[in-house]
Amino acid sequence: MIRIAAVDDEMHVLERFQRMVSEFKEFELCGLFETGEQLLSYLKVHPLDVVFLDIEMPGINGLKLSEQILDHNENIDVIFVTAFNQYAVEAFELQAMDYILKPLTEERLGKTIMRLLKTKRIVRHSEKPFIQSFGDFEIFLYGEALTWKNSKAKELLAFLAHKNGVPVSWEKIAHALWPDYNSEKAQTNFHATTYLLRKRLAEAGISRILESGRGNYRIVADQVNSDIYELEKLVKSNKIKRKENFHLLNKLNQRGYMEESGYAWAQPRAAELQEMCKNMRPGLKKNK
Repeated sequence: MIRIAAVDDEMHVLERFQRMVSEFKEFELCGLFETGEQLLSYLKVHPLDVVFLDIEMPGINGLKLSEQILDHNENIDVIFVTAFNQYAVEAFELQAMDYILKPLTEERLGKTIMRLLKTKRIVRHSEKPFIQSFGDFEIFLYGEALTWKNSKAKELLAFLAHKNGVPVSWEKIAHALWPDYNSEKAQTNFHATTYLLRKRLAEAGISRILESGRGNYRIVADQVNSDIYELEKLVKSNKIKRKENFHLLNKLNQRGYMEESGYAWAQPRAAELQEMCKNMRPGLKKNK
């Protein structure tokens, strides 16, 4: 099921939308919201795949709202449904999937939905997990953050992602995650945590992203997508020149590298990245 929601300040428009999408069994309509604030509150605890947005609304307008949605999860598809055609260029610059003019008709919505279904089928068969390193560390699968019963298993994955595919010995990992433990206790904790991490990845069907051999462990970098990996590629290839290429750098500057997770071992790298942001500041938005 593809989880969708719609935002419009006119309830009769939302009710008409509800009637139309009810004909498509592939969709789960998760919410109809009259304000952007209501949608953002919902997204804090519930996953979505697609959001249909009006543009001219009280409070947060649809264009600004789409930016906040994508900041929360850039895998969500945004489709604008509006009475105004002058926002089309700006909407597609924000990577909108579609732009529909009101009044919404079943024929026009049907075309969008067929395109959406085709895209989502392709994604669900081929999508790599997405690792988020800006702000809080998370790993997303099909747009939904994996849940964790053990915080150290999550931190172990974060540490391996931090190493960007370079094999790391269990001793170095144990020292980073349990710096105050003696060698024997650190080793015991490491093996127990590795077991829990492997179990969680297997449950999610993504055990392929973790490899080990001869006491070394690594994340398979080409089996995941990641904000920091993408940014590093752009920097190394000297492609951050035009304004539209600064979006990842802006996110890093505003949210920090794993800043919300509080991992001590990430702090030196976070400081290096902040220095890089300072050196490239002419293209950045100011910190909030």
